[in-house]
Order: sequence, then C-alpha cells, then structure tokens
Amino acid sequence: MAFVTYTRDRYTAQVGFGPQVRELIGRALAPEPVLPESGLVVRAGTYVVDPPFFGNGDIGRVAVCGAVNDLAATGADPRHLALGIVLEAGLPLGLVHRLTASIREAAAEAGVAVTAVDTQIVRAGEADRVYVTATAFGERAGPPLGPDRIRPGDRVLVTGPLGDHAAHLVSLRDGLGYEHHVPSDCAPLTGLLGEVRADLHHARPVAAGGLAEVLRLSAAASGLTLRVEEAALPVRYEARVALATRGLAPLDAACAGCLCLFAPADRADAVLAALRARPEGRQAAVVGEVTADLPGDVEYLAPDGPRARTPSAGPLPERLL
Repeated sequence: MAFVTYTRDRYTAQVGFGPQVRELIGRALAPEPVLPESGLVVRAGTYVVDPPFFGNGDIGRVAVCGAVNDLAATGADPRHLALGIVLEAGLPLGLVHRLTASIREAAAEAGVAVTAVDTQIVRAGEADRVYVTATAFGERAGPPLGPDRIRPGDRVLVTGPLGDHAAHLVSLRDGLGYEHHVPSDCAPLTGLLGEVRADLHHARPVAAGGLAEVLRLSAAASGLTLRVEEAALPVRYEARVALATRGLAPLDAACAGCLCLFAPADRADAVLAALRARPEGRQAAVVGEVTADLPGDVEYLAPDGPRARTPSAGPLPERLL
C-alpha cells in the first residue's frame, strides 16, 4: 500500500518523493491540457513556505510570483489573481499587514490585479502560521509554449542562478548565516518572458525538484534528449556551500524566480542577450542543447565527458514553496 508521510523537512511516499507525489495527483485530476491558441488560461498553486516570513520575502510574494510565472511560462499574459489565505490564530497583526503589503507589491510588479480573496482562520496548532493558495488568470494572444514544440538543435537556457531560494531558506532554518549573503530569488518574471517569448519553444519555472526535475519532465514529454553542460550551470558560491551542508545538489534545489527556456539554435544568442539586458536576467546562461540520441533522457556532461548525475546525498527539503 502506498502512502504519504511527513517529517520535518520532507514529504515522501512509497511511490516517490514530494515532486512525484504532486505529479501523480496532477495527472489524476488535471492532466496537461491542449491549450487553445487564444482565450482564457488558468494556473493554480498552493504555498506552504517554512518559514513563511524570511529575509527578503514571504509566503505572499512567493505565491504571487509562483502563480504568475507558471501562467506566463505557457505563453499567456497574466491579468488577475484570486487568493485563498489560511491564518493560524495568534499570528501577530503586524505580520498580517506585512503579508498584505507584500502581496500588493508583488502583484504590482507582475502587472496583475488581485480581484478575489478569501481568508479563513484556524485554531492555534492547526496550521503553521500562514498558508496561501493563488490562482492566476490570463489571456493567450499567440501560439502556446509547450514541450511538444521542443525540437532537436534547440538550446536550453536558465534565466538566473540555481538554488538561491532553497539556499536562503535552508540556511535560515538551520542558522547557518548564509541567508545574509544569498537572498531568495523570488521575483515575477512576466516582463522578462515578454521580451523573449516570441523566440521560445518551451518555458517552465524551476520550482520544487529544481532544474533536474524540469529537465526530466521536459525530456519525457518531448521524447528527445537534453544534453546539459554541468560547468555552464550558474550557481553562486555561497548557495553551493549552504546547500552542501544538507547534502543538496544545486540541480535539485528549488528556485522561486528562475525559468528554464528552450529556444531555436539560431535565436539562442538573441534570447540570451535580451535576458541579460534586464536586472532579473543578468546571470542567464545557455546550459545545454536538445538532441534525438536517447529519446526521453537527460545527459549530463562533466569536463571529462558524459556521466550519470550524482543525486543529492541528503533528503530534498520540502515547504520551500
């Protein structure tokens, strides 16, 4: 019998780890739809960040950015947000004001309006301070982006450093001190995507499970091989050290403001230049290419040649998003 259990930092199940459990539920309830060329597009997310208030952000900002980035990655323009907020009794009102101010600020940065909110309060001990659900509504004006559009020869790009959000929260939880040097990368990327969307085949946020999970899903959905140069992956030194204290590889680390993009080879340089011209994309990089050698596989290239990727030695932290 398969079951889901909870420990301090991790949800797991006999069928797999947290990202796989989420994928299992998603396939059962809302399999990837065939998106229309135009019309309404909706994306929903549930956010249980621990701690819900951290150095340069909070769960409200994570929820807004997560929902709008997920929707924008389909090729749609986010317009509206609907939020559900669960508060634990006893939460200081000062933190409630901080949460609402943060949500307003993030929504303004993303260019969306919060048009519906529902709030519930539960007894002390029945929630961990704050949980947020966010549903983004948008409009599609052009062809949708998706893994079915990935082609051999496409270049794989990331819009920023890997693992900053995970490193910040892991350091804060464990009192390592690196959170003062590695801020969360949480940011709305609607403007960044708008600059390059016309030149992309596919886009996906690097979220729970890290870039490794995005690559795995994209390779499986496209039926193509993704060849990734490990030396090209942008990772801050401080983030790498903070993650290493928990046995975490940057490839597995969650981000809150990073996208994985797929662009045709003849447009990759232009896409990279456009990304780097914006503050949120200064450390963007081309990290790999698409081939048809090993259908549905991800190949990691070290300086001495192809090798099997070494997974994280420690458990993957949950409640980062």
